[in-house]
Amino acid sequence: MQNTTDNIYILVFLAMGGTFLLVASFIFFSIRNQNRLLKQRQQFQQAQIAHQKELLKAVIESQEAERKRIGQDLHDDVGTTASGLRLLIEMFKPTGGEDKNHQDFKQSSKTIIDKIVKDVRNISHNLSPTTLRYYGLIAAVTEHCTIINQSGKLEISLTNNAERELDQLHLNTATALYRVLEELLNNTIKHSGASKANIGLVTDTQNLHITYADNGKGLPTDTETVKKGMGMQNIESRLLNINATYSLEPYSGKGFRIKIECPLN
Repeated sequence: MQNTTDNIYILVFLAMGGTFLLVASFIFFSIRNQNRLLKQRQQFQQAQIAHQKELLKAVIESQEAERKRIGQDLHDDVGTTASGLRLLIEMFKPTGGEDKNHQDFKQSSKTIIDKIVKDVRNISHNLSPTTLRYYGLIAAVTEHCTIINQSGKLEISLTNNAERELDQLHLNTATALYRVLEELLNNTIKHSGASKANIGLVTDTQNLHITYADNGKGLPTDTETVKKGMGMQNIESRLLNINATYSLEPYSGKGFRIKIECPLN
C-alpha cells in the first residue's frame, strides 16, 4: 500500500514537473518568437527610414540642381539681354537730335533696366549662391544678411564662433543649413513683424550649434501646429537629410527662437 502511494506521488510530481517544463518551454519560445518578430519589425522600420532619407536626399539634390540651372540661365540670358538693351538705348540717337524728352526717356529706361538687372542678379543669387560654393557657409550667410540689412526690412546681427569648423563642412551640409537660415529669415520678414534677428554659431567637439532668434510676435504655444506649416516642414526635411535636430521655444508675444544641432562629421 505504501509503495502504491509513493508511486502515485512520484507520478504526480513527474506530471507537475512535465507540465511546468512544457509551460516554461512554451513561454520561452513565445518570448523568443516575439523578440524575433520585434527585431524584424525594427529592421523593417529602419530600412523604411533609410529609404525615405535616400528619397528625401534625392529630392533635395534635384531641387538644388534645378535652382542652380535656373539661376545660371537667369544670370546668363536675362541679365545679359537686359545689359545689351541698356547699351542699345545708350547708343541710340534720334535723327533730329536729342531733346529733353528723349534724354528723360533714355534716363528712365536705363534706370528701369538697371533695376531689372539688379533684381535678376539677386534672384539668381538666391536660387544658387555662388558664394556658398566657393567661399563656404559663413561667407554666404554674411552676404545674405548684408543684403537684407541694406534693404531695411530687418536688422540682423551674426555672431560666428565656429570659423575653422565651418570651413570643413561638406557642401551638402552647408547648403542645407544655408537654406534653413534663409527660410527662417524669410519667415521673420513675412510673418513675425520683427525688427531684429540674431544668428549665433558655436561648436563643441562633435556638433555645430546654431541659434536663431527674433523679436517678433512669437509662435503659438502648440508646437505641433507650428510644425505643420510648409516653412517648418521644409526646415525639418533639410535638417533630417543631414542628421541634424532642432528645438523650438514658442513663447507667444516674446519672439521666436530655434536651436539647431548638426554633426560636424
